[in-house]
Amino acid sequence: MNKDNFYPLTCLREAEELRCGALTLRDHPERMINYPWELISGLKDDLMADLKVLGAKIRGTVHPSAVLYAPENMIIEEGAQVEALAVLDARSGPIYIGINTVIRPQSYLRGPLYIGPECRIGGEVMNSIFHGYSNKAHYGFIGHSYVGEWVNLGAGTTNSNLKNTYGTVKMTINGETLDSGERFLGCLIGDHAKLGIGSLVPTGAVIGVGANCFGGGMLSKVVPNFSWGGVERVEPEKFIAAVKMVMGRRGKNLGSEQEAKLRGAINL
Repeated sequence: MNKDNFYPLTCLREAEELRCGALTLRDHPERMINYPWELISGLKDDLMADLKVLGAKIRGTVHPSAVLYAPENMIIEEGAQVEALAVLDARSGPIYIGINTVIRPQSYLRGPLYIGPECRIGGEVMNSIFHGYSNKAHYGFIGHSYVGEWVNLGAGTTNSNLKNTYGTVKMTINGETLDSGERFLGCLIGDHAKLGIGSLVPTGAVIGVGANCFGGGMLSKVVPNFSWGGVERVEPEKFIAAVKMVMGRRGKNLGSEQEAKLRGAINL
């Protein structure tokens, strides 16, 4: 496995720590993954395998008006909240909802889907992986995508997961544009990225770690790491201060090792 093929998702973690269903690649040594889109295309099978080991369970709070299709294919962890009129549909694949994650009212979630701990999810989400502490709290669509930690998607953020031509989707990986061979493929969003309201994300886009996108409208298919508005670069001290503020709101601290990794990546 070439770690560089998974950047920006591997800026702050080893490739073995990437999500492969409800667990990680480290927990699935049999999975031979070469490119990040394989984590998305294989999500259903990976979650089904994990479900057999972990067992379906609903430990969180589900509002009486919420609708759960195929709850036998769901894991809703302790402290998670599924609020009023939300619909979780696991008929097409399992759904995992992490500890203390909140599914907002009138959301529509369709499996296969992995949502990590302490996320805030609204609108429509399908066939995607969200690492912990990321927010998509408002309306908009995310599908066939991989979202890192501490990401915030502003209201109306929507990605395309199918080309108008119905052809296979290309994605730029490690500086090379490759044909994924996948007809359905959304985007990769690195840790600590922030997408402002009305952001539209093209099919096969890669949003860099720490990127700050604003102004609305269609984003570039490749948004550089630590970019500010897609053109300039973030100011390191302001970026680190913002990260500490965001993490502090969830009762977390930016550890010295993670801070060093971020500072090192900014200076590349």
